[in-house]
Amino acid sequence: METVQIRLTKNMLNRIDELIKIGEYPNRSEAIRDGVRRLIEHRGTSNEVLNVSVRDLQRFINDARKR
Repeated sequence: METVQIRLTKNMLNRIDELIKIGEYPNRSEAIRDGVRRLIEHRGTSNEVLNVSVRDLQRFINDARKR
């Protein structure tokens, strides 16, 4: 597994931490990995290059939280 550095807003981190607190994820890394996996599935990419912006990831995390 490779390491990637990203920057998230304080609000995004707080929301991820809330998901960890309620037991949805064990840690931030797993929450973000799950968000990226779901985004990839949602976009239906197969052999395309995936361009993920922080805004896309934030929308995805917010949408997943509402479900």
